Amino acid sequence: MSEQESPKQQNLKTSERLVWVGFMLFFVVILAIYIARGNGLEQDLSEANRDLLQAQMQLQQYTRHEVPRPVVLGLTNAHLQDLQRRGMVRPDERLANDLMQQTDLIPHQASEGESYEFREDGIHVLNHQWVLANFEGDSAHGQLLLAYEVVHGNVVWEVLESTLDRF
Repeated sequence: MSEQESPKQQNLKTSERLVWVGFMLFFVVILAIYIARGNGLEQDLSEANRDLLQAQMQLQQYTRHEVPRPVVLGLTNAHLQDLQRRGMVRPDERLANDLMQQTDLIPHQASEGESYEFREDGIHVLNHQWVLANFEGDSAHGQLLLAYEVVHGNVVWEVLESTLDRF
C-alpha cells in the first residue's frame, strides 16, 4: 500500500505545490502592481507639488505690488494714552461730543430757516490728528476733514477741507 500511495501522494504534493506556487505568483503580481501604482502616485504627487509651487510663485509675482496693506483707522493705544495724559478721558467719545457742539465750524451757509448739524453716527476719528465728520440739513449734506489738538483737556479744531452736496 505504501508503494501505491506513493505515486498518489507525489501527485498530490506536486499539485499542492503548483497551487501554492500559483497562489504565490498571484500575490507577487498583485504586489508588483501596487508597488508600481505607488511609485506612479508618488511621481504624480511630486509633479502636483511642483506645479503648485510654481503657481504660488507666479501669484506672488503678480500680487507683490498690487496688494495694499490694510489701513489702520482710529486711535492706537499709544495715542489714547497720550490724549489721556493731556487731560482727555475717553478720547473717542469726548472728541465726538465736543464736535457735535461746534456747528459753527461748518463753513457753509444754510438756506434761510435751516441749519446744519453734525450727524452723531457720522463722526469718525481717523487718527491722533484728524477727524472726518458728516453734517446735514434739510436740503444739503456734506463732510468736513478737521485737524484737532488737545490742550489741557480742551479740543482746538481746524477745518482742513469741506464738501457740500445739495439735494
